[in-house]
Amino acid sequence: MLVYPPSGAGAININKSDFKRLNDLCYLNDTLIEFGLKLWLADLRENEPELAEEVHVFSSFFYKKLNVRE
Repeated sequence: MLVYPPSGAGAININKSDFKRLNDLCYLNDTLIEFGLKLWLADLRENEPELAEEVHVFSSFFYKKLNVRE
């Protein structure tokens, strides 16, 4: 239903089941939280580019990859 950002690396696919989580009494999932953070960072880049250069938004799955013990 929605891909953000529309082009480039790190795009997030938001589907119908994600949208349903925006209803009352539903919990947000990782996809919606990551979307919100990326949207916030895009706004920060537009309004405060110097500060935005000091911020990085990791995928919510990054820690799982980092914490893998082999």
